[in-house]
This record gives sequence, structure tokens and C-alpha cells, in this order.
Amino acid sequence: MSDKIYLQVDDVVLPVEPKRGYTVNLSDSELVSETEAGTHRRTVYRNGVPSIAVKFWCDLEMLQQMRTLKNKVSVLVKYFDPLEYPDADGNRLVKNLMYITDYKEDMLADTDELGIWSVSFDLEDLSDNV
Repeated sequence: MSDKIYLQVDDVVLPVEPKRGYTVNLSDSELVSETEAGTHRRTVYRNGVPSIAVKFWCDLEMLQQMRTLKNKVSVLVKYFDPLEYPDADGNRLVKNLMYITDYKEDMLADTDELGIWSVSFDLEDLSDNV
């Protein structure tokens, strides 16, 4: 593949570039749990938990793919990380199991090809790196 991949959701490569179409935030996450009696408490810290905000323009074909993805319980996301070792195609991608929230779509222009659409959503982390 000649084009650099910045963001891929399942098998769909999204037409985005850093700072233009998506933002990756790596934050710290904390989990607190107790026993049924409430006597033990354990806190688990996870550093670098990804949260990705995405926005791009697309045609009807891509919009249909996005509508299918938004209904899935979880999606495998690959996102660009400059510190990751490159794969065989030269892409530096990190894999995470995530889910889609705050999905929005708007028609920007009505065309003969059934419109140009703006799609935005957030990807939230479900697990540690795959």
C-alpha cells in the first residue's frame, strides 16, 4: 500500500491525518474494586489509555461502512504512533480494542453521487494493547 495509514477501524482505512482529522489522547486510568464485604480495595493504574476523537468528510460508500461500524459492540482500531516500529508496509500502527461513542453525521453538500458527508465520533479504549 503506497498511502500512509493513520487510522484504521476494523478493515476500514479512514481518510484522516493527524491534527486534521483525528486526535489521540493518552491518559491515565484508575480502577477501584472492593470485595462483597468491602474489606479489600485494589486500585489498578493504566498509563497511556487511548481516546481518539475523529472527524472527516466522506462519500456515501464510506458513510454506509461507518454506519455498520457504529453498531458494533467493539472494533479493532489501529492508529499511528511515531514511536512504534514500522510494519512490512512502513506503517507505525498501535492496535487497541475500542468502541465508538458520540457518532454524528451531517450532509455537507448534495451531489449526483448522493452527497458529501461529515462524520465525527470518539473511540474509547476497551482493553490493553492487543
